[in-house]
Order: sequence, then structure tokens, then C-alpha cells
Amino acid sequence: MLTRSGKFVAITASGCLAMSVLGVTGAAAETAFAPDTCASGYVWRGARPSDHVCVDPSVRDRTRSENASGVWHACTTGFVWREAYPGDYRCVVPSSRTQARRDNDSAVRRLAWVIMVKRNHAGSRPSCDGGSCSTTNEGPYQTVVVRGYYLTPGIQVTIQVKHASDDRVLWQGRTTAQAGGKGPAGSYSVDTERVLCGGSSFAPPLTAYVVVRGDGGQWSPRVPIAWRPCGLV
Repeated sequence: MLTRSGKFVAITASGCLAMSVLGVTGAAAETAFAPDTCASGYVWRGARPSDHVCVDPSVRDRTRSENASGVWHACTTGFVWREAYPGDYRCVVPSSRTQARRDNDSAVRRLAWVIMVKRNHAGSRPSCDGGSCSTTNEGPYQTVVVRGYYLTPGIQVTIQVKHASDDRVLWQGRTTAQAGGKGPAGSYSVDTERVLCGGSSFAPPLTAYVVVRGDGGQWSPRVPIAWRPCGLV
């Protein structure tokens, strides 16, 4: 099982593909990878063997205790079904079900394979008019970067941004995971060269999503993002 500890790096998006970093630290370097590897500070929940939702370690510990309780289906007064996954009829306190729903909603934003950051450039601040934004290269501006960690050095990484409604590819990049750098084990960092416009929030509408895979293997879970037309003028 691939689990990690440390600080969490959040994915945020609005405007062109607006992103920000809350922080990242290295765990013990390991040459291992999987698209559902958790970002530092999170571990797989384990409500069932295939439950790889990334949660706080305390939630995993509570989930283990709930699984060991043997209470299933017929809940007594004060207990409800946990519903961590479809068919999860483990009887738990209501706060545990609420936590499971929150963790399910946040799971894709806790993946070590898909971390969205921003890169500073010389150029002007972006200006926005309605649904599109633009900037010049006469002052500071930012572009969107996709990063990921816990990869085997040398692995080929493909990154795609797709439209949420029809899976149309909006942007695609490819790179090689490198040893060392700012992440544990192998890591990659790709500048999409998309100008960051319109703020930095993960508020709806989330009109696109990001997926990543290595060496033609399994795609990572979809990471919903906001996408806004934006460019240099």
C-alpha cells in the first residue's frame, strides 16, 4: 500500500486554470508509484481493500475500528450507514458518515500525482472582460504548472486537460520524471504556458479536469478544475 505523510499540497483553480500552492514536504524517498498515491499528509482510508480515498491518518484509524465492530446493515438508534462507497452499510455515528462524504468530495485534490502550481514570469497583470482574460509581457504574470511526486525516475509522464462535458483534450504535455528536485522519489514539473487569469479559487463551474499517467499505464483519477480562455496580447 502506498501511503504518505507530511504537508498537503492543495489544487485550486479558477480563471484560465487558476492554481495555488499551500505547501509540500518530502517523505521518505521511495521508488514506487501509482496514480492514486496520496499527497503528503494523507493515507488511503481502507473502508474496503479497494478504497484508496486519501484521508487524514486519524480517519483511517477510525475506519479500521468501525470495520472491526461487526455492526452491519441493521443500525440501532443513533447510528447510520457510513456510505464511504456504494454498498457501505457499516453502522457508524452520523459524524463519521459526514466525514466520509467530505473525504470523497476532496479525494482527487489530495493526489500526489496531480498537483497544480503557478510560475511567475515578467509581464503585466492580466485583465479580464467577461469570460476571457488577457495580459501583456510588460510586467509580472503567471502560468499554470502541473507537478507530481512519488514516481520512478525515468518514467515517461503524460498530462492531459480535458473538457468536462465531452472529454475533448484542451491541453496535453509529456515529460520524464526526474530524481531529486522538490519532491520525494521521482517527480515531474510541466509548465502548460497557459496564462493564469481571473483569480485563484476552486469555485464552480469546474468545466475541465486533469488526468496524468506514466508510461502508458493507468490514468490517475480525474481532478476537476475551472478553465477560462486566457492568453498574452
